[in-house]
Amino acid sequence: MNSLSTLLSAPELAARRVCADTGRRGGELRAGVQALAAHLRGLPGERVLLACQSSYSFALGLFALWQAGKIAVLPPNAQAGSLEALGPEVAGVLSDEPARPGFGFWLHPETAPATQANPADLPPLPADAALELWTSGSSGSPKRIAKTLAQLDAELAALEVLFGAGLSGCTVLSGVPHGHIYGLLFRVLWPLCAGRPFLEQTSLQPEALVRDLARHAPAILVSSPAQLKRLPECLDLHELAGLTQIFSSGGPLAAETARAWQEALGLAPVEVLGSTETGGVAWRRQSAGPAWTPMPGVLADGDEQGALRVRSVQAGTEALVMGDAVEFLADGRFALGGRLDRIVKVEEKRLSLPDMEARLTALPEVAEAAVTVLKTRRSEVAAVIVLRPEAQAALLAAGKPALNARLRAGLAAHFEAVLLPRRWRYVEALPYNERGKLPTAVLSQLFEAQDMSAAQRRERRND
Repeated sequence: MNSLSTLLSAPELAARRVCADTGRRGGELRAGVQALAAHLRGLPGERVLLACQSSYSFALGLFALWQAGKIAVLPPNAQAGSLEALGPEVAGVLSDEPARPGFGFWLHPETAPATQANPADLPPLPADAALELWTSGSSGSPKRIAKTLAQLDAELAALEVLFGAGLSGCTVLSGVPHGHIYGLLFRVLWPLCAGRPFLEQTSLQPEALVRDLARHAPAILVSSPAQLKRLPECLDLHELAGLTQIFSSGGPLAAETARAWQEALGLAPVEVLGSTETGGVAWRRQSAGPAWTPMPGVLADGDEQGALRVRSVQAGTEALVMGDAVEFLADGRFALGGRLDRIVKVEEKRLSLPDMEARLTALPEVAEAAVTVLKTRRSEVAAVIVLRPEAQAALLAAGKPALNARLRAGLAAHFEAVLLPRRWRYVEALPYNERGKLPTAVLSQLFEAQDMSAAQRRERRND
């Protein structure tokens, strides 16, 4: 496998297929990077926003920025407002979409003419070449995280050691974006270094995934718990028999979902535990049990509060605490006990939000549940519920207050009355973001919208 540092100067890159759907090859990528880097070197400023929809354009822009000695800044999402907010912080933007005003420059990754590139003209990239990403912001505001080439290369080497065998000749399909650490590594950088072609566009919808797999099997699916849960509800998983490996990250994969994939394809998804700060930490297949195995080069232990703490090259020089309760097994693996930062106090009583969510999903009416605490005049526990189909009829027949009371009664054996949800919201699907996360702010907004609608109804009655 090539390293990121020497990938562009590798002689074999020229003939290597980079994109399975468009037929682009490594020689084209190398020439594009060389031409664009020459253009970027003459532009002022060090930090450049990289916001490309195509994974190929993204890869071209990223390597060109590194070759030009620039820092690639990846936005927290592709929304126009997020890009505009970062405008004052960067010298300009590299994008494959139409230009927006307010930036120092706006350059399509393939604007510069691509001529035949000489590998010798692309020196190895330095270990401190950098990019900036953002944390998911699931429980607060997103935070900027810097990553170096050395950190990324260390993680790619670990992935190839763990999972590379048996993936030769596979195409990489992805249902996750390339602009965050998981998609960046699994969808773009690891395939490039390992010589596995990827698709330029995201295989997000079930019909698109079936079509792409039919064209490009054998294939690897880079996915999320939300997508893996949704797919069995939308199609017959036997249609995906061309998959050789399935990866999942971004949150815990439900045991029921893991079992459905194992039973249909004989292929249990590989779950990867990690974060933007730490990189990959551990992995598991639930067909072999619930415990996690640390990644090569990762040292894991517990801190004074019993939270998972990790050290690794990909995490940087300092130990990082992940906030998950951990219990270590005799064989070096570990079990997780839920997020410690999701233990909250309501009326001076401690409440584990993951525990209440698990109790809710154990009720016969509930398919999925997310619990949060609303900060109003007093703290109120609020539950967002996805009902099972048969419970939808009960909701329509008996009304929401009756169903609220039934679910509260189901929780009453396990929680004190002051901790029971006071607010309920029934939705068709939980509002996972593109990274498979459930941001606290988005859950709270569901109730703000509900409050606004109620206020509007009162106003109409008073008119």
